[in-house]
Amino acid sequence: MASITRPRSQQSQRRTRTERAVLAAVQRLLDAGECFTELGVQRIATEAGIARSTFYLCFQDKTEVLVRLAATMKDELFSRAAVWRPTGPSGGPEALAAVYEDRLAYCRGRAPLLAAIAEVAAYDPVLREARAQEIDRFAHHITSLLQEEQREGRLSEDVDPVTAGQVLAWGGEQVIVRQVTTGGPDGDAEVAREMAYGQWFGTYRRRSDPGGSRT
Repeated sequence: MASITRPRSQQSQRRTRTERAVLAAVQRLLDAGECFTELGVQRIATEAGIARSTFYLCFQDKTEVLVRLAATMKDELFSRAAVWRPTGPSGGPEALAAVYEDRLAYCRGRAPLLAAIAEVAAYDPVLREARAQEIDRFAHHITSLLQEEQREGRLSEDVDPVTAGQVLAWGGEQVIVRQVTTGGPDGDAEVAREMAYGQWFGTYRRRSDPGGSRT
């Protein structure tokens, strides 16, 4: 058994190292100003220090590399955002603004990757679907927060948590991408504050509909 398990373990470790090398290589190339759509697999393999054939042992194509990089970035962003809750010591609009400012800073440090994701997702269905699933994860999280707030009587009954979750997640994503790719860092704090206060008073603490019900 040992003679079979050990080679498989070594092979798995080599594959993991290769995958990490490729992901890091693409990140470096993007940071250096390379356009992802113009990057060839051979260029990526050379930067990663592997053979072209080795690349295809780990990735179907270069889009899969971008999908993996995007997923890693979204995982980190989600873990940062999930710490905020509407109520409690870390609740309220100022704390939410701080979350968005942190998110903008994180994305700004990965602006070339963010731009590549936005560009390729516009025409590649695989990346577009992966990106949609990641944003929907944020939407589901927001929906759960809104549902809890509604159960506790802190959220107006005229708010539809599911619809609001989709609007806040997708709208927030668009604002952040636009600010990071076209705006300067000096405006990040103000953008974060407007996002937070708009969501807080527009959704989390919206005044009840004078008509008394949601239409």
